[in-house]
This record gives sequence, structure tokens and C-alpha cells, in this order.
Amino acid sequence: MDNRTGVSRRGLLTALAAAPALTLAAAPGEAQAADIDATIAETRAALKDAKGTKLVILGTSAGPLPQARHMTSHVMLHQGAAYVLDCGLGVTRQYAHTGIPFSALKSIFITHHHPDHNIEYGPLLVLGWIQGMPQSVRAYGPPPLAQMTEDYLRSAKQTIAFWAEDFRMQPLGMIEVHELPQAGPVMQDENVKVSSVLVQHPPVTPAYGYRFDFPDRSIAFSGDTVPLNAVAQMAKDADILVHEAIDMAAIEVQIRGRFPALPAERLDIIMAHMRADHSPTEDVGRIAEEAGVKTLVLSHLAPGDNSVDNESWRSAAAKHFRGQTIVASDLMVI
Repeated sequence: MDNRTGVSRRGLLTALAAAPALTLAAAPGEAQAADIDATIAETRAALKDAKGTKLVILGTSAGPLPQARHMTSHVMLHQGAAYVLDCGLGVTRQYAHTGIPFSALKSIFITHHHPDHNIEYGPLLVLGWIQGMPQSVRAYGPPPLAQMTEDYLRSAKQTIAFWAEDFRMQPLGMIEVHELPQAGPVMQDENVKVSSVLVQHPPVTPAYGYRFDFPDRSIAFSGDTVPLNAVAQMAKDADILVHEAIDMAAIEVQIRGRFPALPAERLDIIMAHMRADHSPTEDVGRIAEEAGVKTLVLSHLAPGDNSVDNESWRSAAAKHFRGQTIVASDLMVI
């Protein structure tokens, strides 16, 4: 007990667990804060006493610059167990907003090593540990994920030691990491079977798409990639395909607007990267149709500044896909 404040250390720790939502609501204007609070309430209501597997889209923007949307991350919830895929900037706060306890987190999966997919992997471990994440949590992803985990935990060693001493907790140690040097089966537990497919996102290699087969539904994720038949095969007859989408014209406008002094040759290099690494929405629709999925979710949106309206995203996919198309939004529950 701190005699100056009358707050116990345990009470402080409880307050810290609730802090992310409070911090986010206080920063914007009142109207925006009200919208955020309403979204959080809707998400928690959708997950309360959830039956079957739920997918929460935590972040929906491509990177690397922070935008109106949070960077790419997802959590799947089945029978009280949580599985996180990708850890873009904001994943910890967004996870906290769902109301899913950190004690439910069983596994973390990384598609590839770009910052909008892994920048908050280490912080998620440390902040999750503070809020009850079990040290039995496992991580899966391309090499050198084990070395990255060790390096981050080493950098946070003093911080971890202070928290462990202050709150009389077991210090966070090295977690179990499974590196995936090649595509194929990833893991299976009592809730889900996970497999991966190699995708094309040069020069990053390996980069993966994942499929999660739960007892009641299957969810596939493209990761970052150009349109690939391999993704369609991985997602064959899946209930949900979450696929990245880019509007090439809009992304060029965004880049020109942000960097008006950018030399033409630099813009050409950037746009060549976009064409070589990402999937135009029309082609995403073709992949979804080939896969025969029930629902296509457009996410990892580029640009992620809301300059492209939802109907434009949907209509582009509908040129080839006849099923349901959802344009993802942060904290959407599917």
C-alpha cells in the first residue's frame, strides 16, 4: 500500500490493465472519442458469451506509416482461447479493447518481417505478460523469429526485472518459438489446425499466408502478396478469406500528396514495388472466386487513410467475386 495515495500495488496493476482504453478515449475530440467508445462497446458485446469461432480484425491498414487505421493484426477466439496473427503497430491496445483477457492468448503467428506486421510483437509479449499472458504462449513465423524474440526480451530485461520485483511476479523469460523455414503444416492443438503457404512479397523471403481450420469454420489469410493461385488453393472452400488489397491509383495520389518534392525516379521505384508486391482489388476478387470462399474480407488496405470509400473497394472485388465481400474496419467482429 502506498500511504500517500491509498492505492495498493495490486490495485495499480488492475488499473494498468484498463489503461489503454482510457488513454485512447482521452486523446481525440469528444465526438471522435464517443465513436471509439461505441466501437469498443460493440466489439465487446459481439464477443460476450460468443458461440463458435470469432475473428476480430484488430488493424486494417498497410504500413509503414501510421494512418487513420491501425496496422495489420487479427485475433481469433475459439472456446475462450485466443490466437493472434500479425502484430502491427497498435495490436496490444486493440487486443485490450476487445475485452479478451490476455490470459486467453495461446499463440502468435507472424506472416513476414515487415514492421506493419511485426513491430509490436515484442511489446505484446511484455505488456501481455504484465496483464496475465501465460508464459506458455507460443510464437510461429519465418526465421529469424527466435533470434528476434531473444533480442527483444534481452533489450527489455531490466524493465521486466523491475516489474517482476515490484509486483512479485515470475519474470518473463524466453517463450517457445517455432521458426518456419518452409511452408506446410504449422501446428495443431485441441482447437485449431494451422497450415501455411509461401507467398510472393519480394525481397522478403519467406513470407507466408496462413489457414486456420477450427471445428466450425475455416479462416485463410493471404499475408502480403501479389495475386497467387497458391493462395486460392490454400483458401479452397474456406468460410473466410482475409486478403490484402491495394488501389494503385489512390496509393500513387497519396504518395504524391505526402511527398510533393519526391523525384520522379523515386516515385517510379515505389510504384514498381507496389506492383511487384501487392494485390489490386480486382485480382483479389478473382482469387476469392477461384477459391470458392463464402466471404471475402478486404484488409491491409493501401492506402489506409480512408481516401477510398467502402463501395469502391467492394465494387472492384465484385468484378470477379460473386460471394459476400466485407471491407474490414478496426475492431470488426466476423
